[in-house]
Amino acid sequence: MSGTQSFLDELFIAAKLPELQGRLREVSSPQLIVAFILTPIIYGITLVIYRLYFHPLARFPGPKLAAATKWYEFYFDIMKAPGGQFFKEMERMHDVYGPIVRINPHEIHVRDHHFLETLYTPSTHKRDKYPPSAKAIGLNQCSQGTVDHDLHRQRRGANIKMFSKQAINNARPMFLELLKDMTAVLEGSLATGDAVEAHALFLGFATDATYRYLFDTQSGYLKDMKKSAEWKHSLEVSVSASPLTKQFPWIPGMMLSGPKFIQDFLVWLKPEIGGLFDNHKLMSKIVDEYFVAKSIGKDGSNQKDSEKRLKPKTILHAVDQSNLPPIEKTHERLRQEGLIMLFAGSDTTSQALAMMLYQLATHPDVKEKLKEEINNEANGSSELPDVRVLERLPWLRAVVRESLRIRSIVTSRFPLVAHEPMKYGNWVIPAGTPVSMSQADCLHSEEVYPDAMSFKPERWFEATDDQNKAFVPFSKGTRNCIGMEFAYDEMHMITATIATRFEFELYDTTWDRDVKFVRDCLTGAQDPSSKGIRFKITADNKRFVF
Repeated sequence: MSGTQSFLDELFIAAKLPELQGRLREVSSPQLIVAFILTPIIYGITLVIYRLYFHPLARFPGPKLAAATKWYEFYFDIMKAPGGQFFKEMERMHDVYGPIVRINPHEIHVRDHHFLETLYTPSTHKRDKYPPSAKAIGLNQCSQGTVDHDLHRQRRGANIKMFSKQAINNARPMFLELLKDMTAVLEGSLATGDAVEAHALFLGFATDATYRYLFDTQSGYLKDMKKSAEWKHSLEVSVSASPLTKQFPWIPGMMLSGPKFIQDFLVWLKPEIGGLFDNHKLMSKIVDEYFVAKSIGKDGSNQKDSEKRLKPKTILHAVDQSNLPPIEKTHERLRQEGLIMLFAGSDTTSQALAMMLYQLATHPDVKEKLKEEINNEANGSSELPDVRVLERLPWLRAVVRESLRIRSIVTSRFPLVAHEPMKYGNWVIPAGTPVSMSQADCLHSEEVYPDAMSFKPERWFEATDDQNKAFVPFSKGTRNCIGMEFAYDEMHMITATIATRFEFELYDTTWDRDVKFVRDCLTGAQDPSSKGIRFKITADNKRFVF
């Protein structure tokens, strides 16, 4: 007691609160203990009452328990097997409470594609990213992890030259080389009779393409399918922790940008995530080499002005040669920008391509129509038609769009914060409120796409305005995917090659176990027992030999 009293004496003398000091001396130890116990309880009760009855969102529909505490979401994402189940609970909420729901104490979620134009508005209306959502990726210095609307616009503007259609046109030779590597893998599987896992195959392609195009670096995943499979598994294990990181958004930053010993410990604890940190190390090496080359004048900055205007040599050059201030061009900033480009440019595209292969394997009539269309366009030539020709072919364009639509890769919500009130029907959402929509609610809407879960590419031949507006696999507005055109080129060229060159069939693959998303791990995740979408090559048509 004397030690405690001495501490309190010093505290109150320092704070010059003698009157309060005297009063506290009159309080007994049991009373202090009771106060320490009751204070958080009273605070908790007061907080719940405020959230339920006096909070600016108190009148919005939704479960009272969800409005009272974030632990409601924690239960569905962390405790309810197999994890990552809050996205399903949000569906149930909308079924019960309607198109606008308060999903937790702070957020509003809207299930209505008509609201897209309001939330994902052009740059004339500012939309900040919700800080906990931005932190959840662990890369808060990259463009995708940027909270502030204006800073995001500046960071995105520095990258934009890399992704113009004109710049991407020059990537054709690179794509053809990678198509050669991919077909070599499939030729080998035909010779051995081994099954190929689609996601790993296309992840190898997309990762190699991203490293080549954005960093002028060879990564060699397609030439080593074991390495590609390990990279896929590492990504799956890493993102499986995303339900936890959504609840505790400081974790990813500690993992990805913290001291090296933390990363080494995590790899020791969970060797499967080694591939993730291998790419982190490679990215750090790429940035190191860039700064060394820059210091001796061999970084490629002597490109002709006309070449710079078309496309900088790498994404690092794009940022470093931009009008951003020096603080935006540090080693760590460039490393984080590189990492987010790698992750965004590889896994999502490869998942969509895996869905494409599954759908063509289960819809042979569509595959035949697609093959006939492409062969007719080639008109006997041994060369794959240019991608600008391919993207205009009705069946090919429709298959790519329908694969993206039905896959609906991103299952997590990414709330935006408007600076002004937003109106939805009779509801006025207060300024500063985090508001989100889910891709699947738009892409799988029965109102917009009748028989939405059926693969029907022909629906795109005469698509309605609503169908085109609700087609948001790359998001929308100022925060949409900057690499959308690059991904489309990959998908058109790979789909055209797969459909015409090879005959294939699924191997030990079912919809419920291996295709259907049952967990929200930022992107969707299949049943934990799944071995992926596997297929076997049954014939090589020797079409478009690279």
